[in-house]
Amino acid sequence: MSDPKEQALDFLSRLGVNPATAFRETGVADTVIAILDEIGVGYQQDSFGNIIAKVPGADSTANPLAVVAHMDHPGFEITAHHPEGDNKGYVAKAMGGVPQASFEPGIPVQVLLPDGSRAKGVTGGKYGDEAERQVLIRLEQPQDLEPPISVVFDLVDFELDGEHIRMRAVDDLAGCGSILAALARLSEGDPPPGDVYGVFTRAEEVGLVGARLMAEAGTLPPETLVISAESSRTLPGAEMGQGIVIRVGDAGFTFTADAEAVLIRARETLRDQDKDFKCQRQLMSGGTCEASAFAVYGYQTTGIAFPLGNYHNGAPEDKIEAEYIRIDDYLGGVELITEAARRVSDRTNTAFHQRLREVPDLLRQRMLDTSG
Repeated sequence: MSDPKEQALDFLSRLGVNPATAFRETGVADTVIAILDEIGVGYQQDSFGNIIAKVPGADSTANPLAVVAHMDHPGFEITAHHPEGDNKGYVAKAMGGVPQASFEPGIPVQVLLPDGSRAKGVTGGKYGDEAERQVLIRLEQPQDLEPPISVVFDLVDFELDGEHIRMRAVDDLAGCGSILAALARLSEGDPPPGDVYGVFTRAEEVGLVGARLMAEAGTLPPETLVISAESSRTLPGAEMGQGIVIRVGDAGFTFTADAEAVLIRARETLRDQDKDFKCQRQLMSGGTCEASAFAVYGYQTTGIAFPLGNYHNGAPEDKIEAEYIRIDDYLGGVELITEAARRVSDRTNTAFHQRLREVPDLLRQRMLDTSG
């Protein structure tokens, strides 16, 4: 087996070379499938193009565990030629939460051509009504394009920069890469207690669409504990460099304690093995993640988050720059996912559970003596 840390970073770098926007995730999806084939993990694709991988568990009575991440990232989609023609470019619509600065003229972009190549261009400024969230796109080398065509920011695919990983789309390729790395580990040696699913969804950035359709269809067994693996903007208590974040909720939902107990038990185990293992726990209220899509359909859910800089490529001083996370936070997330899958049947055996269950005899007797 290759070094697990190197493998986790390799998976992420391979995902990063595939720019993707909502509904146009083919390059990422093909890479996910190629890696699953390499590590020998079976998968299926539903009718909507979501990928569901599975490592079979040893105990049919144990809860299945699913870890979910999305393959798309905010960008633009060319929808029409400029109505005035004469090589004035194209009109493109925002696909997801792009920074306001991206509607200014002169932002470097890459246009993803049908043959897989990329054409350089720049934004030409806002187009039309503000509510329509449209921008002009001008190519360096004019050519005739047939919409729809995806447009992404012209930023680095993947690079290691000291203690950081910098990418156009850490959100949510870090989630995808961490799931693949965990599945690779779980597929070797003893099987996990319950079935473990790695779920790679589409069109999250325009409304959790892939996850909502999966949850609606009941693709995962109803007793599945669902973990959303996201890359989320830093908050007080969810700081970069302080470890993977156990996400207790998002802007819409507080997640369920039974699902979170899997992560808490995993954290305790990892800290027993390494007292320096870093892990945070926080309500990440800056946005809505895919755990909520499953929660509304009755699944028990929880989440993890990689603390993220330059969220959705929005950098200080209204600049457009690569997103970044800490390498150690990413690798710690892989460890937490892997250990959580192994602790499904042991999730209620946390130190906190034990403290609440065990009322000391002295206190019990005092309650009896003073009950009136």
